[in-house]
Amino acid sequence: MTTARQAGVSPPPPLSALTATNQESSRIARAAMEHYERLGKIAEGASGIVYKARDRRTGETVAIKRLRAGGGNGDGDAFAETFLREARCLEACRGHPCLVELRAAHRDDDASAGAFLVMEYAGRSLAEVVREDRAGRRPFPEAQVRLVVRRLLEGAAAMHARGVLHRDLKPDNVLLDGRGGVKICDFGLSRAADTDACNAPYTPGVATLWYRAPELILGSRDYDAGVDTWALGCIMAELLAGAPLFPGRSEMDQLNRVFDTLGMQDMRSWPGFARLPRAESGLCHRSRPPSRLREMFPALSAAGFDVLSGLLACRPDRRLTAAEALRCPWFAEAAAPEAMAADQLRASCAASLASSVAGVPEAIVA
Repeated sequence: MTTARQAGVSPPPPLSALTATNQESSRIARAAMEHYERLGKIAEGASGIVYKARDRRTGETVAIKRLRAGGGNGDGDAFAETFLREARCLEACRGHPCLVELRAAHRDDDASAGAFLVMEYAGRSLAEVVREDRAGRRPFPEAQVRLVVRRLLEGAAAMHARGVLHRDLKPDNVLLDGRGGVKICDFGLSRAADTDACNAPYTPGVATLWYRAPELILGSRDYDAGVDTWALGCIMAELLAGAPLFPGRSEMDQLNRVFDTLGMQDMRSWPGFARLPRAESGLCHRSRPPSRLREMFPALSAAGFDVLSGLLACRPDRRLTAAEALRCPWFAEAAAPEAMAADQLRASCAASLASSVAGVPEAIVA
């Protein structure tokens, strides 16, 4: 197994740092919910509801995620652990401009009443911009893609350095604030990265299918931050193409699409491949052509393709980390072109932002 330290992930803070008690000096405030005026429901899912609200003390507009006990969240101690895990990961990521900010967290003494996470209200999701505003399936210009991907990699690098794996990166969980800002949100499937192999295994059934790394589909339980950078590669490809790169209908169909596009030789040469539970699947032993990723993105610059292919390396040990990707020449551009790209990105979604209510994407409670 690749440990968190080997993957460039720092050990997380102790769990006690986020236990909600009156004695602790944690920066998470145990906010009484009467401090917030609900303005409307943004979205609802199996694990809870997200509301738009106003902080009566400051006038700030916030998003409040109310988690419900039961279902995937568990009951009793299991629910408390689910809540604390998400709150802990949000707290660990506090202060970075590319990661959604936690304002407060509160769990009712009556566990059946649920728990609340109060977060900054950051804007519409990238998914809305890609799938609705750009309904003609028009790809983003490379300069805009570079801006968005840079911000996502900066957020991911900070998240991983602070000992957090997101495990559900996708366009729905990326927010655009209409001013050129890009933020990663929804830490519902996130967890602290273990720094010792004895703390494995992880849960393999994470990440939305279209953005799920091949080692996850093959059943790996000792993965690392590479599952997040794979997802970022899928997002980058989607922006460049104007449509998802691997829109699988099932896990096996997803894997087939990945290997048909990227080839199989790289994966089979990985020493850890034989240990994967699904390594003997017939899909893994079918003859495949070499990668055709380059021919799918002929207009992408050589420097941009180095980032895309590095993020989408099938072998986890050859996949770029977020920090490594940020050091690639593609991002070593003058500040002026990036500022122009920010203006273009802002213009591309300004009209729809002005005419609709911004909000945390539905996936935050899925």
